[in-house]
Amino acid sequence: MTMRKSIAAGAFTLIELLVVIAIIAILAGMLLPVLGKAKDESVRIRCVGSLKQLGLAMQMYGDDNNSLLPMPHGSVSWGDVNPPPWSEPLAAYYNNTNILCCAALCQCFDKSPYNYFMGARAPYVLAGDDASVSLKSILLPAAYVLSGDCNYPFEATDADPDNYSQDTLFDSVNLPSRVHNGTLNVFFADGHARNYRAFSTNDMTFSYDEAGVPWAAVAAQ
Repeated sequence: MTMRKSIAAGAFTLIELLVVIAIIAILAGMLLPVLGKAKDESVRIRCVGSLKQLGLAMQMYGDDNNSLLPMPHGSVSWGDVNPPPWSEPLAAYYNNTNILCCAALCQCFDKSPYNYFMGARAPYVLAGDDASVSLKSILLPAAYVLSGDCNYPFEATDADPDNYSQDTLFDSVNLPSRVHNGTLNVFFADGHARNYRAFSTNDMTFSYDEAGVPWAAVAAQ
């Protein structure tokens, strides 16, 4: 009899169990969003690394081709057209095509493996047609948007994403960003990358030689 009373006295009541379960549920609800943001941030950091590798490939390609980058020229698949999409001639310099894909952007845009654009707005406006980016024409390399997250619904097979005829970075229709905790990675012609929520006149430009020029305001000189 004494042992039975001791066991009963040490057991949890139903109310106590419900309280413990409720506390666990509250803690889990608080922790899961934090873990989700941490995971998204790790993907963003990997994305920055890929952008920097792609940017290095652009610089090396330019060094070998009179400072001109491969020309973007439309909705083009990999391996079956001439001229090829801009990403294809750079392959000899970055070697691994996995760097063209961001795990987060890929899921948002039809699982496209091509998630970074060529910043060709300035040469397109100057030429009035498709044109190559001229690295030596970039007078503000620390601000010139050379590449970045392709926050735009291109065809999944399009290996030639660019921003010459559409703002593939800060198009208001696709903001706020659905990835990277609401931000987008931007790669600049001097080799650095940062993440932003919107266009910053203090930090970036789509013009070869004028500071703070947004995509729509680039004009032929």
